[in-house]
Amino acid sequence: AYGLRVRSAVPLPFDSLPAPSQNADVTVRLGAVPAELSGSDTIRKARWQARPGVFLIEVEGVARYLVKGGRDVTVAPLGGDDADVAAFFANAPFAVLLQQRGVLTLHASSVATGGGAALLLGESGVGKSSLAAALVERGFPLIADDVTGIVAGADGRTMALPGFASLRLWADTLDEMRWRGRGESRLRQGMDKYWMPVEQACATPLPVHAAFVLKANESNVGIDPLPERDAFSLLWRNTHRARAMGAIGKTQTRFRTIAAMAQRVPVALATRPRHPFLLDALADRVAARLRAGASGSSMRGAGPSRSPAEGSVSPPRPAIAPAPPAAKTPARQGTASETCNRSASPAQQQPRIVWIAAWPKSGTTWLRAVLTSYLREDGGPPSINALLGGPCNRRETFDELLGTDCSDMTDEEIAHHLPRFREALAEQHDQLFPEHGRRGDEPAFVKTHEAYRLPTGTPRFPRAGAAGVVYLVRNPLDVAVSYAHHLDRTIDRTIALMADPAAAESHVRGGIRQRLPEPLTTWSGHVSSWTEQTALRIHVACYEDLLADPRAGFGAIVRFAGLEWDEARLENAIEHTAFPRLQAQEAESGFAEKQPTAASFFRAGVAGSWRDVLTKAQVQALTSAHGEVMAKFGYLPEAESSP
Repeated sequence: AYGLRVRSAVPLPFDSLPAPSQNADVTVRLGAVPAELSGSDTIRKARWQARPGVFLIEVEGVARYLVKGGRDVTVAPLGGDDADVAAFFANAPFAVLLQQRGVLTLHASSVATGGGAALLLGESGVGKSSLAAALVERGFPLIADDVTGIVAGADGRTMALPGFASLRLWADTLDEMRWRGRGESRLRQGMDKYWMPVEQACATPLPVHAAFVLKANESNVGIDPLPERDAFSLLWRNTHRARAMGAIGKTQTRFRTIAAMAQRVPVALATRPRHPFLLDALADRVAARLRAGASGSSMRGAGPSRSPAEGSVSPPRPAIAPAPPAAKTPARQGTASETCNRSASPAQQQPRIVWIAAWPKSGTTWLRAVLTSYLREDGGPPSINALLGGPCNRRETFDELLGTDCSDMTDEEIAHHLPRFREALAEQHDQLFPEHGRRGDEPAFVKTHEAYRLPTGTPRFPRAGAAGVVYLVRNPLDVAVSYAHHLDRTIDRTIALMADPAAAESHVRGGIRQRLPEPLTTWSGHVSSWTEQTALRIHVACYEDLLADPRAGFGAIVRFAGLEWDEARLENAIEHTAFPRLQAQEAESGFAEKQPTAASFFRAGVAGSWRDVLTKAQVQALTSAHGEVMAKFGYLPEAESSP
């Protein structure tokens, strides 16, 4: 795999090449692994530690892995079976082993074309493996799945190294492609995900010929070429285990290899709808582009004109380059007078998160728009597609901070790691999200629609790293109307969802989502889970009160968050974010957070529209399910007295 001979004491579910007589390049053994690395140059993260030449990662309940010098891996099982240990070994530990040998690891599947290697890059859940499978079906041999190793030659060409001759595919993809019964084996118990051996696989390194960055927030399938500067940025962002690569002293390798690739390889943005995936349409479009590129009509870049095939030529083994020296490195209701405790100077201050929490369609976007305008240096109107406080629940972020792929975890395992993930998110927010533009000792605002805790679970939001939470409540009668419009569902289905303890907010594609699962529970359960907790400072604001007196309502939130108070600036922010202005922006430039099937995101922005929409039976269904919580916030009398 990747040009290396691997001898492993851990059973790996990959088809093997004929066993060579020579000594192995990499040895994987079972043994004791320390819980901590020693040394002053050790970089410690949430679940992994590293220094030049050494990498330690623990997958709780599965195994601890120690990777040294690009040659040796020691595995200490911590309760996981062989399938668990192998599934996680084939990701972060093996990727870092390649990095130690001077290989750039991209978060990409790849296939062979007549012109060379084509990379399919993108974050977790966007469909890289599914697209690779569809291209294999169309005659393009597989090079690697999920992690593609890249080395730069002296002539400036970049080469893609062939990985394991298998794909990791969810059951829905196997069913869609009619690949069931072709030798698949379950990745892990409890997951409907499988190793799928691929007969059409490339065994020799190929020059990188083209790259496609997959994006899943567009309504149509399309391919758009990118300028070189954007190509560099996207390749940089799609480095697999980028933080580990920096920690082991390989940032220069990463920069030089990506720079060489961006100069010579055409990179295009490949878009497809969130739902349905339209896999065949996307694969047909990419395949047509690749065939045209192989004939020299539409893609630049050097590469062989022949179709690659498996052969007897031994692939070059990535050399182990010497590592450069590493650089040393409350009460339920908040009050207006509450501020965050701060002792460090703004330059040294670690950001603390103010969570903006609510059931969907309760006003979080409006609040984020007001805060964005308020915190702008010029106090000008915000762009609705660049609001601060965006959700930080991408799987890619989870994977980078904890060092393990959550796409190989069950929902229960992800939930177990969420508190530590959110602590790490607070610690590294500014590095992860420089576009949020946090200044000095301002808190970092982060939106969530997740319940604070589930009925049978522990809190999912830790006290560490949190400055507090602003919780928005809206009349569930209006929520039902607005949320039905947002989801493009009937009101009756939406009312049933609001009473479902298993309700969740996430974009689902078969067995995986691009975002982490966001359990909502019921509307009343969601409200109670946040407003009745006492671990985090909380300020509860009713959407209707913000509409009636925005200056008082938003002013209280600004003070609660510990922001510098400026009355004139707040009035400007409220004026700039008046609902007609937000609607006009969406009409002119679109809104990235709108559901593809919905007519618009900013629908009405008023209170009481339910009176013209809901039937008596629908009102009764909502009050029956949520009457107790509605009464606490003054919504029940209004519902009961309405004709």
